Amino acid sequence: MLRYIDDFLNHTTMYRLVLYYVGILLAFDFALGLGGLSPHDPAQLTFSLAIICISSWVINRALAALLRIPANAESIWITALIIALIMPPVASHDWNGIAGLAAAAAVGIGSKFILALNRKHIFNPVAVGVVFSAYVFNSPATWWVGGSVYLLPVVLIGGLLILRKLQRFDMFVAYLLAQLLVLAMTSDIAQMPMVLNETFLSSPLLFLGFAMLTEPLTAPTARWPGLAFGAIVGVLSAPPIHIGDFYFSPELALLVGNVFAWAVNSKHRYRLVLQRVERTAAGCYDYVFHSDRPLHHKPGQYIDWTMDVAKADSRGNRRTFTIASAPGESVVRLGVKFYPHPSAYKEAMLHMRPGHVVYGAQLAGEFVLPETNDKLAFIAGGIGITPFRSMIRHMLEEQDQRDVTLFYGNNSADEISYSDLFGAATDLLNLKTVYAVADNTASKGPFHRGFIDADLIAREMPDYMERVFYISGPRSMVLSFKKILAELGVSRSRIKTDFFPGFA
Repeated sequence: MLRYIDDFLNHTTMYRLVLYYVGILLAFDFALGLGGLSPHDPAQLTFSLAIICISSWVINRALAALLRIPANAESIWITALIIALIMPPVASHDWNGIAGLAAAAAVGIGSKFILALNRKHIFNPVAVGVVFSAYVFNSPATWWVGGSVYLLPVVLIGGLLILRKLQRFDMFVAYLLAQLLVLAMTSDIAQMPMVLNETFLSSPLLFLGFAMLTEPLTAPTARWPGLAFGAIVGVLSAPPIHIGDFYFSPELALLVGNVFAWAVNSKHRYRLVLQRVERTAAGCYDYVFHSDRPLHHKPGQYIDWTMDVAKADSRGNRRTFTIASAPGESVVRLGVKFYPHPSAYKEAMLHMRPGHVVYGAQLAGEFVLPETNDKLAFIAGGIGITPFRSMIRHMLEEQDQRDVTLFYGNNSADEISYSDLFGAATDLLNLKTVYAVADNTASKGPFHRGFIDADLIAREMPDYMERVFYISGPRSMVLSFKKILAELGVSRSRIKTDFFPGFA
């Protein structure tokens, strides 16, 4: 079952997944309303959603055109639908309620452009919008999506898929435990069953954690700051927490957490101009850019890339890619593999020419070379080779002679990328490269025929128990190798895996 789930997640962008999530929740509530199982009138829900979507679309189009910034189309509708899920639907004659919904959407979308530094927004846009609506129009969020028992299974299933996609379980757990700890410390033991029932069945706890806490652009990217961020929001959003007569709402707690995230995150947005495109293997290309400012990245880190896609499909115009270049290179490389039936984003990349511009943000990742001089083993599948290209190029520049064995698997020999670089590193550094090709009909060459397996690892690297393993590729591949290494007796603490958001 997990293999099929991961296959779906690998072929679905994060934005598309969240859009599915909030869209299905609204559709379910609409259906429940038709059946008399929701307190909302389906007509009012539809009317309110229309007000929010129109306001969001108008403001986004106006500010994007005025500031000449490409905007993520999916992000607009995600913001709009989340607002619809947490603010109460209004009737067509409720002018204050209509103004509150329109203002929440307009201010939320506008905050992405205006409340930004270096073209990178600071606050969760939904939280900004609903706080504005609450204080200016006295139209606060009710977080009704968290109060429906009928919607709870959808909230849980979709939320868990989001956490698996983003690999932010640790941040969510820190948030959950922090709030539960506050509740345990401020409630009588006799009241705890009722408190827990209200917390999980009639509160914003789960939906806020799944849909808003995890928003990548306003959450910390590193693990330990992410845990602290989750704990901060968890504590402040707990109902008993107050300063004098002032009580935090969930959205205010999230805004405070966003300030912390901004303080610890990379604060730059990079303007990258395409210089050339280099074919590295069958279906694989390096896009070589000039950046308006140095990235100062570590080898193996990734970045979000946004570009202007004329006719974006439902998968949007933003992707996360590993940086294939080393920090010492004068250019920024993006390694891309094209699959059949590519998304509109990949189609736009196929038509890029020198001079085209993309924007980079959210430089992050902990899949980096260790500071210690441990023996290393790199395992890459397909385009998962890109972080190792960055690491090995960096090692060449620094004349880093640490002991490294690279296992690089592909379906066919013509899919092998960067072989010249790895050959140079084999000659000049303490690097051993083992190529594995699944196609048994391939012509003779310096590679193993078949898949990388336990026997190949043990045969080519007898000292594998002394090494730290780095695995990069599709999540299904990563999980498979973690199982293989466990069978070989390798400790989980000596296995590091790359963030791989998928093929979409």
